[in-house]
Formats: sequence, structure tokens, C-alpha cells
Amino acid sequence: MPTQNLTCVIVEDQLMFLQMLYAMMETMPYFEVVATAQSVAEGIEACELHRPDLLVLDLALADGRGTKVARRLVEIQPQAKIIILSGEASTFVCPASLNNHIHAVLDKTQAYDDLAAELKALVPKALGGNNVRHTDPRHSLSVREYEIFTLIGRGLMSKEIADHLTISLHTVQAHRKRMSSKLGTSGPGLTQEALRHYHATLGPQP
Repeated sequence: MPTQNLTCVIVEDQLMFLQMLYAMMETMPYFEVVATAQSVAEGIEACELHRPDLLVLDLALADGRGTKVARRLVEIQPQAKIIILSGEASTFVCPASLNNHIHAVLDKTQAYDDLAAELKALVPKALGGNNVRHTDPRHSLSVREYEIFTLIGRGLMSKEIADHLTISLHTVQAHRKRMSSKLGTSGPGLTQEALRHYHATLGPQP
């Protein structure tokens, strides 16, 4: 089974519908809603902060078009997927820049069943289903990256790692980004993998 969740940001300006989507996704395995937003500005801020794997997006927002949020997300998270959930689904024309990122375009009136189906379909594509890749960090990371990975597994925060190795915080963050790419994970997933690996291979033995 997948060892991490797909992180998700939901952008929807109707509060009751937003709450429904949040409650629905919280019950589904393999998904973690890390933020919700009700405007373009809030959506962009959430995407920049969390760099989610998935964006569930309304098109018509009070301060602009939802596609602005989508464009910003794919700039900073090129592997992200997007599900459009809108009353404009039937007339939506996908911008060329988003062609490879739009997973589905769904009508709000059929949101629950259709969204549930698309989310289930997304899991094996994104996580590899039961065949999810387990990359051994000892083989795929550089010596310095593996050193930092081990320190993450010991529970050290980025600032503590920087102080311990006498390097800058920016350098630690850059290493974390490269490690995430090499190991096929992101954000909290990297920490979880480091903790699991440390206790399985390097931590105190019984």
C-alpha cells in the first residue's frame, strides 16, 4: 500500500460547498487536505506554502479566474495534478500550459460521485498503487544528502541540521528539495520516510 498521502489544496468560494468537499476528502484514504481557500489570492498563497500534489479548483472566484492558481502551482510543483470542479465544466477550454496537469474537469452538480471516482483513479497513477516505488536512499542519495536524510530521521529540524553541519539553512532546504525529487516524495512525506528509514536501519536495535 502507499506509504504516504497525496497532499491537496481545495479552492472554492462557496463556503458550504467547500466544507462538503473537505469533509468528503478527509474520509478518503491516501489524501490529506493541507489547506482550503476561497479566492485566487488565498489559493496562490496556499499553493506556495504547501506545494500540494493535487489542486481541487473552482474556476469562477470573486477576485479572478481559478486558472491563475493552477498556473502558479505548476510553476512551483511541476508534478502536481488538478481537478477542475465548476459550474462551467461543459464550456471549459483548457489552457495549453495546463494540458499535462488537468486530471479531470467535473460539473459541480455531480460533484460527489464523480469526484470520488476521479480521486480513486488518481491514486494508482500518483502513488503506484500496490506497486509504489520504494527507493533505497543509501543508493540514490549523495553522501551529503544521505547525511542530512539521516539527521532528519533522528528528528532534527532544518535549522538544527544547518547548525550541526555548519551550512546555511538555504543549503539544507535545497538538499531537501533534491532528496524529495530523487525519492519520489515531497514535504512531510520526506520526513516520514526519513524517520521510517532511520528507525528501521540506523536506530537503536532491540
